[in-house]
Amino acid sequence: MSMRIHDLGPVEVEIDGRRTQLGARPQAVLAVLLSHANERVSVAALAEAVWADSGRVGSQSTLESHVWRVRQVLEPDRPHRQAPRVLLTESGGYRLAVDVDQADSLEFLDLAGQSRDLVDADPRRSLLCCEEALALWRGDPFGASADALWAAAAVSRLVEIREQVQIRRVQALLACGEVDRAVVDSGTLTRDLPLNEDVWAQRMTALYRAGRPDEALQAFRTARDLMLEELGLDPGPTLQDLHARILAQDEDLHHPQSAQPTAQPTSSPTAAPHPVRPATNLPRRLPPLIGRGAELASLTALIADHGLVTVVGAAGCGKTRLAIEVARHGGETFPDGVFIVDLGSVERSGLVAELVASVIGLAPAPAGSVEEQLRQHLADQRILLVLDNCEHLAPMLYDLIMEVLDDDSDTHVLATSREPLAVPGEITWPLNPLITPADGDRAGSTALELFLARVREADPTLALDDVSLDLAAEICNDVDGLPLALELAAARVRTASLSEIADQVRTDPGGLRRVGGRGDHRRTLRQVIEWSHRLLEPEERLVHRRLSVLRGAFTRDCAATVAGFAPLSPGQVPDLLESLVNRSLLLALRAEEPGEESTFRQLATVRAHAALALREADESIATIDSRHDWLRGMLARRPGDGRADEHGWYRELDVDFATVRASLESTLVDDPGPLGCFVLSRVSNFWYHRGRMIEGLKWLQLAVPAPVGSDPTDAAMTELNLAAAEGMRGRFDSSRPLFDHALAELREVPPDRLTDVVELLASAALVGALHRNFQMVAVLGRRLQEMAADGDPAFRLMADAVTCFAEIESTPLQISVERATELYHRGLADGVLLTCWICCIMLAALSVRTSGPEEGLIWNHRMIEVQIRLGARPESMPIEGRALLIMATGQLREGVALFAASEAQSHRAGLGWPAMPATEGQLAMARESLGEEAYRAAWEAGLSLTIEGPWIWSGDVAKR
Repeated sequence: MSMRIHDLGPVEVEIDGRRTQLGARPQAVLAVLLSHANERVSVAALAEAVWADSGRVGSQSTLESHVWRVRQVLEPDRPHRQAPRVLLTESGGYRLAVDVDQADSLEFLDLAGQSRDLVDADPRRSLLCCEEALALWRGDPFGASADALWAAAAVSRLVEIREQVQIRRVQALLACGEVDRAVVDSGTLTRDLPLNEDVWAQRMTALYRAGRPDEALQAFRTARDLMLEELGLDPGPTLQDLHARILAQDEDLHHPQSAQPTAQPTSSPTAAPHPVRPATNLPRRLPPLIGRGAELASLTALIADHGLVTVVGAAGCGKTRLAIEVARHGGETFPDGVFIVDLGSVERSGLVAELVASVIGLAPAPAGSVEEQLRQHLADQRILLVLDNCEHLAPMLYDLIMEVLDDDSDTHVLATSREPLAVPGEITWPLNPLITPADGDRAGSTALELFLARVREADPTLALDDVSLDLAAEICNDVDGLPLALELAAARVRTASLSEIADQVRTDPGGLRRVGGRGDHRRTLRQVIEWSHRLLEPEERLVHRRLSVLRGAFTRDCAATVAGFAPLSPGQVPDLLESLVNRSLLLALRAEEPGEESTFRQLATVRAHAALALREADESIATIDSRHDWLRGMLARRPGDGRADEHGWYRELDVDFATVRASLESTLVDDPGPLGCFVLSRVSNFWYHRGRMIEGLKWLQLAVPAPVGSDPTDAAMTELNLAAAEGMRGRFDSSRPLFDHALAELREVPPDRLTDVVELLASAALVGALHRNFQMVAVLGRRLQEMAADGDPAFRLMADAVTCFAEIESTPLQISVERATELYHRGLADGVLLTCWICCIMLAALSVRTSGPEEGLIWNHRMIEVQIRLGARPESMPIEGRALLIMATGQLREGVALFAASEAQSHRAGLGWPAMPATEGQLAMARESLGEEAYRAAWEAGLSLTIEGPWIWSGDVAKR
């Protein structure tokens, strides 16, 4: 059994490849013991640390139960009554007995020490140690315990050493001549460690060696200004001396300064021979490998110990480039040679052995087969063979690899392929595209790092401002971070602007092509993917092209319905999806939470190829119609608005929403038709509950007036949805004409649409209720009463709740409270949660006048619970209402902070703010009472709050 504790991030225990997370207290027990690994921790110290957040210390028996749980996870197979081997009980305490390779933090410290010892004598190995060490970090050390008082010293030490390793990594990069990577990494470090002179010295050196002396001098000026401003000091002698050497264009600055072995007289019999480099045909002049540090470190270690490792990934994801770098880094462990064999042009398996023999320099034998000659030659050799582009020969390579990996041989094979080779003992390493910029956040994007590096190589004079960086991030996202696509796009800066490149990538990413360079018959991305497409079976090709109408992630059920029409059946599609994943033409995205469904996604470049194949097969219209059929079926399963089972349907819609969006675009933009209003009339609350009102408003505006042929009821409901959306933004002047027209069109409602219309009217009334628009609520209440007269009892509940709200001003206070309370409980019992929501709004406001703001906070909390049960994501209006109630209790700072959090969330969701008339007056009062400085501090604190956190829903701002 192999055990590994991951503690540089959320604490997890990995047993034989399976990871387990512990509960909060057991996790704290393990974190404390890890911070004192292989040392005794007393019971008292352990208990104090485990219960540090509660202000009390639990009993010893409770602590023992937590220790027992940790032991169960660390040694799940330990027989009953057998003494533990990992978490040991010692006199008055416990000890965690772990080796260096059993805990991330211990291995990190070991690698950090190795990198320090090697940085002068062997910078390449030091660099590898640094990258392995940094790849172990996944977040704050000890996870949830990182901020605990007991952890402060251990966390600070680990963070400090990590910073040292980051600095040492740049030092090693410079010593190895990898200037471009040093430029990128030193730029990040100057932002993270702005007062560290060593970091600025590395930055200046890297820029100077990269041929950018003006930027090197500017880096010195920036560092000097920063240190004067923050410390009141000039830079030290080292930095000033480096500045002077750059001004003098010191030739020595161009060369890495690394330790050299002491010279020995050549005639000395004891002189150590120069190490002999293994024979190799690896290419020598390649641009730096970017964004693959973790993969490089892991694969280098893996291939040293395993006979066959196959790097598997989509066309253009960088398999060959990574394999070459792995072979280069790991070459020293293969003294008899490191050879790469490109099988891309080999069509027959019989030629593979001949090509391998030729590459490693094996002379033809007078008798016997080439395979036998290879086997005999490799039997006493430790060679690394890199077999590149194996996918088209996968079934035929079996015998050759089995010969090469004979029990007597110490030869290892590193293969690259778009599908596994299915050879016994093969370890498959899936290679994904690089990390793309997420939601405008450019930091940490390896795709952007690669693209910018290649842009600078193609045109060093190109100035990159914020607009350029945004375009670059857009390009990275549009090609899904695929390295080959990024390289091809970057090469175009010699003849096109970034804006023009972004346009091409957006419209036809598969059309990116090589310009000049090597003679490659696959010059465009589309041709590279066609190489994989030719290897598919007919049914796989069919599904491949039909999936092109599904943008973004999609489920098996969605794919089965959309792609499973004649000559296929829906039942055949799931297995064909697995085949496409195996051939790297489809990404599988595993579910992250229990109960969630795994999804699939085509890369943009693959989808562009599939879309062209779909058009050439004349199947576009039939496949889009099939997608529309799936969408109609999805909407037919929709529960009523405001019903208890709406949450589950929203989650289902979330997973496949990219497909819904694609259908809306085709039926409202590309070829306007009735499906647009059909969809929009049935997903009225989705965008509000998901905080996507800006997107929802866009689709609603495109559908009003309705496209020709739309069902009249669908069209009127879509218009009413648009009126409600404008109302949510506080724009009742523009929403009222839409509102009146839609209600007039809904005078005659078909019986089969009555439920939909009643629920939509109740939802629209809720908008009026949230904004205290009693006139709007009264009009809707009368219409609902008319429709509910002989209908479903749920209709009556909704109608009565809306009417109750509309009559608040004209009804005695206590009677309104009693009616609303009764309706709330009836709605709760019958699962009509929309009724509960409206009643909670009423009761939160009315309670302030009857029982006080504390009672109002209870109803505000119940309203939030109702929203969560309906599937709503965090919303601004309940927080605004809670802020008003908090202010009424006299907690002005907390109230201001909640107002700020509400406004920020409102703007993110595309809603107007404030939604409630009393907000502006309360803010003015708070500003006057607190004073400007305290008011601004409370407001700024609120902007940093996370509205998803449960504490904000409970209003516990002070304990954040």
